[in-house]
Amino acid sequence: MKRFLAKHSPLVILAVLCIIVATLMPNFRKPGNLRVVAYRTPVIGIMASGQTLVILTGGIDLSVGSVAALSGVVNAKTMNAMEERGLPLAVTMGIVAGVAVAVLCGAISGFVTAYGKLPAFISTLGMMMMARGAALVITGGAPVGGFPQRFAYLGGTRGWYIPVGIMAAIVTVLTVVLVTTRFGRAIYAIGGNSQSARLSGISVARSRMLVFVICAMLAGFAGIIETSRPMIASPTGAEGYELEAIAACVIGGASLMGGEGTVIGAIAGTLIMQVLVNICNLLNVETDWQKILVGGLVIVLVAYDTYRKRKSGLLKE
Repeated sequence: MKRFLAKHSPLVILAVLCIIVATLMPNFRKPGNLRVVAYRTPVIGIMASGQTLVILTGGIDLSVGSVAALSGVVNAKTMNAMEERGLPLAVTMGIVAGVAVAVLCGAISGFVTAYGKLPAFISTLGMMMMARGAALVITGGAPVGGFPQRFAYLGGTRGWYIPVGIMAAIVTVLTVVLVTTRFGRAIYAIGGNSQSARLSGISVARSRMLVFVICAMLAGFAGIIETSRPMIASPTGAEGYELEAIAACVIGGASLMGGEGTVIGAIAGTLIMQVLVNICNLLNVETDWQKILVGGLVIVLVAYDTYRKRKSGLLKE
């Protein structure tokens, strides 16, 4: 039982946190407030899902926030250009263009990391700066608006369940891939011991490159969802989202050393962060203080999770 609780501690922490808050704060359990928490989860949740794959291989992707912003502005420019010319499928082609740019960014980062042997921290840090600069160049530093109204459905402004359903579908697919496929087992093996994985016949470089591509693709799609909410694509948007995605993964039980973690845990970590932010909002805590309180609580939760894993034998010194 201790090992089970330690392995699934993010879900246990989330459940206990929600029960305590719902008991002490009746406003928290109101349907409208719960919809707010659900509405704010998908963007970071989708990013964290992709980030989990990279972390499982022992890497890290610092570029997801900038890639999300770049995908958003490319989506916006493509969509508006096609709409002005009266071309069909403007929204669809805009999404395709935004995701394609994200895939290209991920392929570059992945290739440099996997085949160029650069540390993931350096390659993705460089991509973070390049993607942000490209977004500023494309837009001239100004936000882009004037989208077709049907684009608003993607972000959930006309139905909060749409982005939540998309996130659930992505989490389901990634979980099935990690649990049942050879590629999923290879990801865990690479994070556990890349040399042993290579000797057992796994293409380590190709697998590492692929996880960066998937991570960037999901970050780009999350950026498009973020754009559809205010119906404005900002080249400076999604700043700091990469840190929130990484924090969600760690809170969700992923080890930065690689080889340990789940996508469901990353979503649990995202929800824990969103619940903490929601508590601060219900208590009318100022935004600046929210960052201090949430950051401190994140450290406490991660320290507690690490302690439980050590006690259960899942984590060694």
